[in-house]
Amino acid sequence: MFALERKGIFRRSYRLKSTEQLSAEDFQRVAAELASKPIKARKVGRVAARRSEARTRVETRWDGKESENVAEPGDWIVTSLSREGTVLRDKAGEVNSYVIKAGKFAELYEPTSETTEFGAVYRAKGVVAALWLAGGFELKAPWGEMQRAEVGYLVLNGAEVYGNHRDVFDATYAPIETAEQTEH
Repeated sequence: MFALERKGIFRRSYRLKSTEQLSAEDFQRVAAELASKPIKARKVGRVAARRSEARTRVETRWDGKESENVAEPGDWIVTSLSREGTVLRDKAGEVNSYVIKAGKFAELYEPTSETTEFGAVYRAKGVVAALWLAGGFELKAPWGEMQRAEVGYLVLNGAEVYGNHRDVFDATYAPIETAEQTEH
């Protein structure tokens, strides 16, 4: 279902490739093959979000096209904000936006009292598990489109598995201590 390809001069980096959507079990198998323990992280960057009123194509960009999705009426068009609350932009000035389906958004986010030009501001509710992929990824995202980045993280959020570019992840997530880490 997935392949890990060695990359780099010394072939120490791995690139994850999958033409199929990955499951939580696949995430655990990737961790085992990498001999890597996933980190737990909390999304500390907020998002600005607005409901789509019409069918809208949304291209997720970070130093190039990462993926593409279509927001149906009622779905949420979400724009990443930094920890400081500014709109997250790549080196070319492109805004990092993506789509979350109508029924899923309330599970993931709760409202704040703030607003931006991209919509009301929300904060994440949960914790994710993430695996570092120094060689990046090319995988089918839960929304059905291929997702690509040269370097980043494989993220397990509930039952969904998707990729997240390193710069976006680093700007919007913070590793958290687990009980296991504090015992040692």
